[in-house]
Amino acid sequence: MNLDETVNNEVVRGTVNLAQVRSRSYEHPKTEYMSSLPSGNNNHAHFSDLDSMPNAKPRPRNSRMNTTGQIRSRPKLSSRAASIISPVSRNSMIRNLSTFSLYSNFAGERLEENQNKQRSTYVDEEKCKSNASRRSSLKNKTEVSVMDEESFVESDENDKPKASFSKAMFMFLKAFIGSGVLFLPKAFQNGGLALSIVLMVIIAAICLVAFQRLVNTQLSIGGSYGDVGGILYGQWVRFIVLFFIVISQIGFVCSYFIFVSGNLVNAVDVLSNCTSNIAEKYYIWFPLIILIPCALVRHIARLSFTIILADILILFGLICVIYFTADQLKNVGIGPNIAAVNPQNFALMIGTATFSFEGIGLIIPIVESMKRPEKFPLVLTLGMCIVTVIYILIGTLSYLAYGDKIQAAVIYNFPSDNKLTITIELLYSLAICLTAPFMLFPALKIIENGIFGRFGSGKDSMAVKWSKNMYRVIISIVCAAISFGVGGDNLDKFVSLVGSVACVPLCFIFPGMFHWKMSSKATDRAVDSFLMVFGAGVMIYTLYITINSFVHPQAAGESIGSYCPA
Repeated sequence: MNLDETVNNEVVRGTVNLAQVRSRSYEHPKTEYMSSLPSGNNNHAHFSDLDSMPNAKPRPRNSRMNTTGQIRSRPKLSSRAASIISPVSRNSMIRNLSTFSLYSNFAGERLEENQNKQRSTYVDEEKCKSNASRRSSLKNKTEVSVMDEESFVESDENDKPKASFSKAMFMFLKAFIGSGVLFLPKAFQNGGLALSIVLMVIIAAICLVAFQRLVNTQLSIGGSYGDVGGILYGQWVRFIVLFFIVISQIGFVCSYFIFVSGNLVNAVDVLSNCTSNIAEKYYIWFPLIILIPCALVRHIARLSFTIILADILILFGLICVIYFTADQLKNVGIGPNIAAVNPQNFALMIGTATFSFEGIGLIIPIVESMKRPEKFPLVLTLGMCIVTVIYILIGTLSYLAYGDKIQAAVIYNFPSDNKLTITIELLYSLAICLTAPFMLFPALKIIENGIFGRFGSGKDSMAVKWSKNMYRVIISIVCAAISFGVGGDNLDKFVSLVGSVACVPLCFIFPGMFHWKMSSKATDRAVDSFLMVFGAGVMIYTLYITINSFVHPQAAGESIGSYCPA
């Protein structure tokens, strides 16, 4: 069977298997087709020149052409020449499991460097407009490798919002349920059990309204969280929004440093049989061993597996928290001095509760990733209900189990010499260290763009590249220095301070202020005004109480002694 019969016997024109035809073409006797080629033709293809045939239609000059004259991509590598899972499949799997893409678009900001710029030498800028323009641009680009073409397909797929309802819910829960929940039991002591439960429900309901109004405004205006403020009020509001995003993310990282130091000192004291003479405050510098190398990574996608591992470890830690507190209630009973209302320190509870809803910056990326954004209100409502129930469950169980002996992080209350406790402390510390680069990434990129934006990319200048490296190292050290200055004894107060100063404006004030500018109904403007007044009042009052607690510390319950005698 010759080559022409092979093509003509295909049932549907344009669906011929080129791989099969090419394989058969090598068996086609060379003397039968060489005579049909024009003299001087250097084309080494095993097909005759179809353009010289009668009534032939012009066809694009391209080595990748099917029988209809359309450009088709190169055949993918066979299973014998490629791994079981292609790079595109592996990347898609990682995106489904991790939230690194949300942090690269934190608060809607495009913080990740554009990967398409690396392929600008092959493809014109018009490729971003449509798939058709991308195919036409490839007609004159014959030096594109197989991996480049796969990256084009991957870029097409990534640009399209395709997250389903369940995936959006999964990302929402991962964004909001983090290590901040461990600080809630101490907050329940500051507010009292009954008042804390009521405040958690109220704050969650207000956050629900504020988040929804932020999303509605963003869908109408477009752009990032800061862009919305800049469009509605001017560039100065955009800078203010970015400022609060930066200090909130740095505050989260500093809080986690202090938390890790407390875990490490307990674990090291037990494992070393009290032979270690390192003070707790010096353990604050240890997370830099992981943070600095990760902070130097330019593309956060390369750290995708670390966030997956961190999520697994955090989930394991939360399950162990429920186990230890339930076991304490079963074997020991309710802890001492449980208060229903604590009027003196309940403001600290408000700041910590706002701190716990730390996923405000990931709301807009989740909406933009959804295939059907109109379903996000259901995701938001159901997700906030689940998050609130989990927060109240862990806060209530922990406070009931340990009473006024509850520590700044509930893990500190677990039996020090228990093997499971040591495992939790070490694994949770590892999870925090792996999460910290993602928490710091938005702040790093926002400040970096402001400082080095006019100097271009570090790929073009080694001086710019190493200046950025030094800057990232300095920011990481500054976070550790702030944590060192705060100290482990003030962890609960510092968490409340971060929540009241940085999180309250982002959660309450700005959403109400932006939606007020867009709304025309009196009822909408009344709700927006309430959000702004409530946020401003909570911010001022909690800030005053938190600073006063630093200046005039009060003994709050009985503290647990160290494992090692003084």
